[in-house]
Amino acid sequence: MDIAALVLSDYITLAELLGLWVMLGSNVHLSRRTITATRFVIILIFAEALLSIIVRWAAQLDYPTYARIFLTPTVWLLHPVIMLEMMGITQFAQKRRFLLYLPILISAPLLYSSQWTHLIYWFSPDNQYMSADGILRFYPVALFVLYAVLFVGAFAIQYARRGTTERKGILVSFLTAMVGAAIHVFLAIRVDFSTLFASLLLVYYLSLYVLTAKEDTLTHLLNRQCYYVDSANLKGRITAVASVDMNDLKKVNDSEGHDAGDTALVTVAECLTSDKVKNKQVYRIGGDEFAIFYLDKTEDEVKDDIERMRKNLSRTKYECAFGYEMVKDEEVEKAIIAADREMYTNKAIMKDTNERRIAAHRAATIRVMHEALGSGMWGMEFDENGNMTSVEWSPEFRRMIGYKDENDFPNKLESWSDLLHPDDRDAVLKEYNDTIQDYTGRKNYDVEYRLQVKSGEWRWFHAIGRLLRRENGTPLSYVGMFVDITDQKAAGL
Repeated sequence: MDIAALVLSDYITLAELLGLWVMLGSNVHLSRRTITATRFVIILIFAEALLSIIVRWAAQLDYPTYARIFLTPTVWLLHPVIMLEMMGITQFAQKRRFLLYLPILISAPLLYSSQWTHLIYWFSPDNQYMSADGILRFYPVALFVLYAVLFVGAFAIQYARRGTTERKGILVSFLTAMVGAAIHVFLAIRVDFSTLFASLLLVYYLSLYVLTAKEDTLTHLLNRQCYYVDSANLKGRITAVASVDMNDLKKVNDSEGHDAGDTALVTVAECLTSDKVKNKQVYRIGGDEFAIFYLDKTEDEVKDDIERMRKNLSRTKYECAFGYEMVKDEEVEKAIIAADREMYTNKAIMKDTNERRIAAHRAATIRVMHEALGSGMWGMEFDENGNMTSVEWSPEFRRMIGYKDENDFPNKLESWSDLLHPDDRDAVLKEYNDTIQDYTGRKNYDVEYRLQVKSGEWRWFHAIGRLLRRENGTPLSYVGMFVDITDQKAAGL
């Protein structure tokens, strides 16, 4: 068989490799690293095909040539190298690169010198392939099988957290191909494996494309489309649904930039998936919205996982609201709605707590200022409906009007309003209520009035106050200060 016939016998391999090379140029889903790694594998397979053609041509001669002596072990070594580099596309082999290449590095001098040592094989003077009598005659087979097992195992690990359909499809393809190849090697049937590797690479590329189409490109979680498909396809196995929403993403984007917002989303995604919980599907379904399907999980297992995710988030500067619902009678849609409702309730509580924390900090700052100025302070808290829940008069204010403690001057509105001068009471209370009712937040409390102190004396006070409001405008906290201006009034100021 001449060289032209040998080349034409591999035209399918060459066509597959050329087509894949061209397709990689138009791919927008795969990373640049993945595309580069895939192209390197294409070059290796092309090299293996070319060298195999030369080896097969050399095998037809009546005498051994250096081409057959040196290219035969080169082709044998290229097979595990190709499998390793295909594993490298998945990043499985990156951290273990030297360890995985070690058997190849050890094998190279053994195989290349075997023509003269007769340790494993050699070519006779009439160009016949000869094997050693001992167990080392199976060395090329063992080397191939070793990397075939690693090859299939690497992809099993890679797809362990992915959809079962993709995992089964690619593993069946790889396993069948590797078993067939191992049988050929074991029976000493000489074949060119370049077509096999090219076909496997195409299958893997197709699986990558399918999986990246199901992924969110930023977080690498499953995407919204996959969420809707899985809610129907996995209905019989989904036992719980969790809804997760990141708090204050807009603030991060506005104050730190969208790159910081992307970092926040990736960090949250890692917190939701870092524990590698089996039968748990995590999706990014919106800008700051995530969803989780639990398959065949009990409620205790779901609660434990949510608690772990909260702990993971507590180690970062980001917060998320959570809600979950167990699925009853395969009614996944109802569970999704209930989980969303619980998540929004949790979000409201968290926001309210944060707002109160901020308000308390501001109040503490104001209190320090009042102490320094010799003025008094007051503060009031409101519930989500805008109803007052508590009143606090500062010790400084009590001392200003002659009272010692809360027993003398209780923390309630009437303690103050009952002491207002009859001529000032209506105007002062109107100003106080108008400020609360002004949901625009533009109005501040600012009045002067007379108040009867404990000694019975009427003294003038200047009071100012400001409302802190929730995002919907309802009052959250009402804080202010009193200053005794009796002397200024007496002086006509």
